[in-house]
Amino acid sequence: MTSTVEPLVAVVTTDLSAVTRGRFVAESKLQKTATTGVGWLQANLSLTPFNSIVDPNPWGSSGDLRLIPDLEARFRTTRTGSATPFDMVAGDIVELDGSPWLGCTRTMLKDALADLKAATGLSVIAAFEHEFNVADGGFAQAHSMSFAALRRADPFAPNLMAALEEAGVVPEVVIAEFGDEQFEVTHEPADALTAADRAVAIREITRELARNAGWRASFAPKTAPTAVGNGVHIHFSFVDEAGKPMTYDPALAGGLSAKAGAFCAGVLR
Repeated sequence: MTSTVEPLVAVVTTDLSAVTRGRFVAESKLQKTATTGVGWLQANLSLTPFNSIVDPNPWGSSGDLRLIPDLEARFRTTRTGSATPFDMVAGDIVELDGSPWLGCTRTMLKDALADLKAATGLSVIAAFEHEFNVADGGFAQAHSMSFAALRRADPFAPNLMAALEEAGVVPEVVIAEFGDEQFEVTHEPADALTAADRAVAIREITRELARNAGWRASFAPKTAPTAVGNGVHIHFSFVDEAGKPMTYDPALAGGLSAKAGAFCAGVLR
C-alpha cells in the first residue's frame, strides 16, 4: 500500500524582531484558506527572538485573529534540497470581522505607503541587499570579495540563485562579501510591498538551503563580537502615478528632488 504526502504551504507573518512565524496548511486547502484565513493570536506579537514572552504581555492569552494569505505573495521552489517544496505565502492579520489588526506589520507597511501616496502622489520602488554569514561551511581561506571566495562554496551560490528565481524573487547578484564566510544577495527592484515580501523569502530560502547543506546561515547583525557585521541595505526611489522617476533633480542639493529630499530628511530626523 502506498500513500502520497501532500506538500504544505505556510501562511506567514513577520514580527517586529524580523522573525517569520506562521501556520501550515495542505496545498489543496490553500484556495479555501485564502478566504477564511488561519487562526492567529494577539499574544504571538509578544514572543521574543529568545523564545520567551514579554512581560507585561498586554494581550494575555485570550483573543483571536485571522491570518489571511495574499496569493499574489506566494514563494514556491523545489530547489532548496528539502523533501517537499519550500512554499510560503505572506499574509495579513485581521480581526474576526475582517478589519485590519493594529499589530500586523504588513498592514503597517501598506498604510504607510498609502499615506505617502496621499500626501505626495508618489509610490516607492525598492530593493533589498542582504548580507549573511554561513557557519560550519569549512571553507578554505580566500581573499575577501574574491572570485575564489565564492567558488569555494560551490554549488551553494548557483543553487541559491536558482531557488530564488524559481520562487519568483527575481534575484540579481550574489557575491562573497568582506567578512569570513560572508555572502550577499540582491533582487531586482519592485514596488515596496513586493520588495518587503521578497526580503522575507530571501532570508527563509537561504536558511533552508544552507541547512540542507549541513550549514547555518545567519542574517544577524553580529554573529560574534569580533565578526564583520551583516548589513541589510534598502535601496529606494520614487515614481509618480504615471511611473515617472521623481527622485533625482540635478539642480537641487545632493541631486535630490524636493519631495525626495524632504523624505530623506525625515528619515534622518
